[in-house]
Amino acid sequence: MVATVLTGIGSFLPLVAGPDQPVQMMLGVTHGQHSLGSWLPEEDRAAGEQILSSAPMLQNQHIMGFGALNPEPAPGEYDWSSLDSRMDLIERTGGTPVLTLCCAPDWMKGGKAGSTDWNRLTDAPLPAHYADFAELAARVAERYPQVHYFQVWNELKGFWDTAGNTWDAEGFTEFYNQVYDAVKKVRPDAEIGGPYAVLTLFAMGNTGSAIAGPCGRVDERVLSFYRYWNTHKHGADFVAVDGSTRTWDQGLITSPGAASAFYTDATRWVRKLTGLPVWWAEFYPDAADNTDEARAAATLDAVARAAEGGASAMLLWQPQAEAGLPYGALWTDPADGPICPTSLTKAWSWLVPRLRAGVVQIVRDVPQALLRFVDAGQTLTVNLSASAQLLHLDGVTESLPPFAVTLG
Repeated sequence: MVATVLTGIGSFLPLVAGPDQPVQMMLGVTHGQHSLGSWLPEEDRAAGEQILSSAPMLQNQHIMGFGALNPEPAPGEYDWSSLDSRMDLIERTGGTPVLTLCCAPDWMKGGKAGSTDWNRLTDAPLPAHYADFAELAARVAERYPQVHYFQVWNELKGFWDTAGNTWDAEGFTEFYNQVYDAVKKVRPDAEIGGPYAVLTLFAMGNTGSAIAGPCGRVDERVLSFYRYWNTHKHGADFVAVDGSTRTWDQGLITSPGAASAFYTDATRWVRKLTGLPVWWAEFYPDAADNTDEARAAATLDAVARAAEGGASAMLLWQPQAEAGLPYGALWTDPADGPICPTSLTKAWSWLVPRLRAGVVQIVRDVPQALLRFVDAGQTLTVNLSASAQLLHLDGVTESLPPFAVTLG
């Protein structure tokens, strides 16, 4: 029933909300290597599952890597055990499943059949094996009929044209088309998206970029890639994008509040180019401080910015916090003690059903400082700044501490 409720939302372009209008968008997570694995104590797994169950959100899993073993170690020999386990987790916690059709077994990329070299996980299949990967993708789609949404590949891994110093748009699009055709043949009902490329920002160069602002300029090579893919694809039901507010060459070059406008600008550009619903398969907003509270505020600001641009979905990369990944998460790193909710958890769980239903209005009382998500009965208020802010509302003045996230 959950999947049925959510299916329609990703299948059409939500209206770009004007002032005082509600926004509509799906939220979710992508599971990583360490999402509630069997090695955790039972109480930790239960705590994580309770957080996932708090609101029926999108839950994305790759078919190989990121918590899933090689599904086809040798031609025609399948091992679905780990992928089945992840799909069971998603079903158990009421999630709407999404599958990312990545990565590829070793024998498809020049390796030895029957073995898996995880150091080569991100290699692309050889062109001679595009059809083999497409067949694997079709088998996945048949095995998991409960999955409605499929993303093709991840961040163009292995599709860099070294000689041309750019992305291999022609090669990837040929690969994408074979996968798209194979999945649609066995699952005409499936919603398939791509190309899941990173909209990399630069501080220098790219003066002609179609997406530019205080945060930097998007690499024109990736925009050219999107144009090629959009023209030559056999079809798509949504378009997947990925991006950080940090530039490749100089890091964050403006305030986090100003940089987050990237998610609005990029969403609008991709919508205009493709005419398709836009999914942020990954998003990485830099926070103003290296604290859990600041990361939660930055994440919520990015969600608001994307929704304001008309995005259809946003997936948080892995729900579990990790020391080397300074972005928002839904539960703490088990290495630091028993799993607990983070500063983002309650707000995320509150937003999931309300954004999905299109009943939330976004209000920016103080640009880059005070943000509110408002529905008929409650308000989620976020202080985006490192200083206390005064909120004047209905004759009442409230002081919000730095990076405060309140619900009332």
